Amino acid sequence: MKAKVQARIYSSEKSKLETVVPLQTPYSVHIDVCSFCNFKCNFCFQADEEAARKKSLKRGLMDLGLFEKIVDDLTHFKAKMKKVKIGLHGEPTMHPLLPQMIRYLKSKNVANTIELFTNGSLLNPKLNNELTRAGLDRLNISVEALSAARYKEITGVQIDMNNFVKNIKDLYENRQDCKVYVKIVDIELSEQDKNRFFNTFGNICDEIFIENVVPQWAEINKFGLQNQGMYGQNIKQYKEVCPFLFMYLHFNYDGTTSGCTLDWGKEVLIGDISKESALEIWNGKSLKNLQIAHLEKKRDTVTFCAECLAPMVCCEEDLDEYCDILLEKLK
Repeated sequence: MKAKVQARIYSSEKSKLETVVPLQTPYSVHIDVCSFCNFKCNFCFQADEEAARKKSLKRGLMDLGLFEKIVDDLTHFKAKMKKVKIGLHGEPTMHPLLPQMIRYLKSKNVANTIELFTNGSLLNPKLNNELTRAGLDRLNISVEALSAARYKEITGVQIDMNNFVKNIKDLYENRQDCKVYVKIVDIELSEQDKNRFFNTFGNICDEIFIENVVPQWAEINKFGLQNQGMYGQNIKQYKEVCPFLFMYLHFNYDGTTSGCTLDWGKEVLIGDISKESALEIWNGKSLKNLQIAHLEKKRDTVTFCAECLAPMVCCEEDLDEYCDILLEKLK
């Protein structure tokens, strides 16, 4: 096997968050260019249409002009972002202008890494070529199953497994400088399944990993809190402070800006990029008030945040011991 067995969060170095907060420039920016998804995975909020109706959730494609406005705004920060991540709540390869968006993003040189998250089902030689030539630096592929029957069971979609693997192989062989990461979530995977996963994809990607299944999506928690997080890290049972609020900016397809990428219902909004600049949102009162509420150990009083388990299972950073110091800095 050629690929390195490694969780994606360990692909780049990080400073200790407590030593750098408040950040003048966010570590990364997430842009949801398409909130539609062609899969309805049974562990994801996309499959819960009843919850979507209750929240009057709207889905859509990001307008090219809005995307370019976001990217232009990012040039005003004092430093480059470590990453700009394309893909948030939906499947970005469904957007017909995706290569054009990546090309524009690359031309502005606002990030060290341009990263794409996809389920890989729509990859093909033509799209692969367009994405890598546009300047994509890293492509993260989520494999949902190892057989067509199991794909149908998990995602509700029938796929051609041979063609799926063939398209990933084509991507890898023609990736240029783009790193390819392939992962699967351990939902009832046998040892035979795990070996099959590594044997199937281990020679057609740069990094590969089996992630733990975790209660990632608030209000769609079908899996209990275990002793390990998504990437195999040991976890504490509760964090007073969500680290994501201090590291990232998250732009939804319609320009609204969330305090957290996991806020699929758009309940904790901190701005609107169509009406404000990214710099104004990052330094604005809404985000600061949200950060202060967490540092004052009032996370359980914040809508959406109260029930969210992501701070424990999705990241290693822990700011709980530094609340007083960071409050002083923020205030």
